[in-house]
Amino acid sequence: MKKYIRNSILFILLLASLYGVGRLIDVSYGSYQFVERQPYLLMQTQNSITLKWQTPQEEFSNVAYGLTPQNLNHVLMGDKLEKKHKVVIPKLQECTKYFYSVSSESMSIDNSGRSFTTLCKNADSQRVWVIGDSGEKGENQKKVYAQMLQYINNNFNALSMWILLGDNAYRSGTQKQYNETLFEPYIELVKRFVPWAIIGNHDNRRWAFDEIWDFPAQGESGGVRSRSENYYSIDNGNLHLVMLDSERVDRSSDGAMAAWLREDLKANTKPWVVVTFHSPAYTDGGHKSDNFYDSMGRMTQMRENFVPIFDAFGVDLVLSGHSHGYERSKLMVAHVGKSITFNAQKHLVQDNRSCYTKPLQASSNSGTLYQLCGSSSKLDQATLKHPAMPFAFETMGSIILEITPTTLTSKFLTIEGKIADEFIIRKDNISCKEESK
Repeated sequence: MKKYIRNSILFILLLASLYGVGRLIDVSYGSYQFVERQPYLLMQTQNSITLKWQTPQEEFSNVAYGLTPQNLNHVLMGDKLEKKHKVVIPKLQECTKYFYSVSSESMSIDNSGRSFTTLCKNADSQRVWVIGDSGEKGENQKKVYAQMLQYINNNFNALSMWILLGDNAYRSGTQKQYNETLFEPYIELVKRFVPWAIIGNHDNRRWAFDEIWDFPAQGESGGVRSRSENYYSIDNGNLHLVMLDSERVDRSSDGAMAAWLREDLKANTKPWVVVTFHSPAYTDGGHKSDNFYDSMGRMTQMRENFVPIFDAFGVDLVLSGHSHGYERSKLMVAHVGKSITFNAQKHLVQDNRSCYTKPLQASSNSGTLYQLCGSSSKLDQATLKHPAMPFAFETMGSIILEITPTTLTSKFLTIEGKIADEFIIRKDNISCKEESK
């Protein structure tokens, strides 16, 4: 009997070991599998930008660029043969549009429409497209994208930035899935804009995210240097954009990310501060922020440990995904507990539906709006009853931010092309004339 038990245990351990080895092989393959990839933009700064692409055969990198598509008079050539290409274009002018092309002997590259604009110190207006949980290939993804294109009349000059709120490539964020769900369906955007992407829980199933992206850990794109590509900030025109990692790093109030965030927000001089991370502080969608065990406590930790930082520095807007729907708060402060503890009289700075006012200079406890968009390619059935998030829709879509020096407008553009939710934050001393709702 003892021998039987011992042999059974050994057999179970053997099966577990084989599964572990197989799992490691599968994860490694999905993370590092070589795939051909068209050129894409990274590391946008005021005076430089980075290009990456992957060719089937080893060859020299070759990039031409210039101020007009007819005169690409600057050429950068690599000095070694390689399949994985990375070229940094330096010494560019601030807030300037450039055109570029990439040459390859072993792969056909579509160079039509390729351009980029360096980051701007100042700007009269900006428009930002925000998608969340966009990595499900299919008709829904295409329709959400098409509605944005229709909104801007297919004029890419009408866009300034592109933000992805995580879960950018289902199901597991592999190299192949990133091609199929991001680089190929959004190719016309990829040619022209840096996909400023944060990591989601599905991206975190493989290591491809870190292979694909390069992020400004040394403050190259603005803000205080974080010394980590997991979290960083970007200054562009009127916007200070903060990218946090809610999935992989220490989320404690005294951890490195929280310490850097305080330092970065304290140093900021831009009129608008938008913070992004994947796992939301508040949701009653496909995920429940009240449940600590949902998403292994990430939502609870972001709420308890980071909302006080947002309050202390007057962050204007927090964007998240994860739940596959749309939810949005009013201007609120100091709500770090479960939904049952939400008290409108205590936590709402302004009880308006769609217009809010804040001081031009960031001040503590001036209120933050929380907006969740995780339905850019897929949808969950959900109750959507979180009292702090009263504007909620079981609808697919994306967010369009329109920013001036004194106003920030956010629109939830549905898959049907309707504006289902819209609000404005004003810092221009013009009062909001609307009833509380």
